[in-house]
Amino acid sequence: MDFGEVVPGIDYRKRDSVYAVILDAEGEKVAIMVQNGKGFLPGGGMEKPEEHESCLMRECIEETGFNMYIERYIGNAKQYFQSRNNEHIMNNGYFYAGNFGEFVKRPIEDDHELVWMELGEAKRMLFHSSHLWAVEKTLNLCERL
Repeated sequence: MDFGEVVPGIDYRKRDSVYAVILDAEGEKVAIMVQNGKGFLPGGGMEKPEEHESCLMRECIEETGFNMYIERYIGNAKQYFQSRNNEHIMNNGYFYAGNFGEFVKRPIEDDHELVWMELGEAKRMLFHSSHLWAVEKTLNLCERL
């Protein structure tokens, strides 16, 4: 799946990343990281030669302080956007559903706040449409189980 506007003639920097879709026990709220008034799923950019699972674990601990238990692969989506620094980025995101595990340590990213949001609020807050796509796909998978 591709999201965002691709501007012809622009070279986009590819950024491989991994994100977690984490629902509460009732399946009514999703874990969102709020930074500078914008919402994102927990996760982020992969460091070479990092694997998906180890990147997602590292990012979850850095942002939330919690381990993550991965339950299933949701899918891959590319998000084209322009950063605050006017860099054109193609975020090649891999999305996984799961749950938080035990608390490991205090998050190191002080500008990130973990907020549990209902889907309607998450739709308004999520900065990337690919993140909303992953949340909706996860909810649809849960309904079929």
